[in-house]
Amino acid sequence: MAIQVHGLRKSYKEVQVLKGVDFEVASGSIFALLGSNGAGKTTIVRILSTLLKPDEGTSRVNGFDVLSEPARVRESISLTGQFAAVDEVLTGRENLIMIAELRRVKRCAQSG
Repeated sequence: MAIQVHGLRKSYKEVQVLKGVDFEVASGSIFALLGSNGAGKTTIVRILSTLLKPDEGTSRVNGFDVLSEPARVRESISLTGQFAAVDEVLTGRENLIMIAELRRVKRCAQSG
């Protein structure tokens, strides 16, 4: 599994943002995290990218525990915000290519 999340909980003071979130994402799959404003999407991404600690639950990214192996998690992922500050005129595809080139990912042959 690329991502495993079990029993994830997070509160900010009296506001419970995540209430026992569970999901798994298979390696090589595409996964969309959807929800209304305030549903906890950003909180989940911040936990999975080691920027925020959960109150409860376990999370693994690429086989690495988010709490006990944060450096390994960060080495295995790339994270970019919703709004790329580098170049606003790049398409989504161009942004992905740019990040891949920065990470020195070898280019694959295009299909189609």
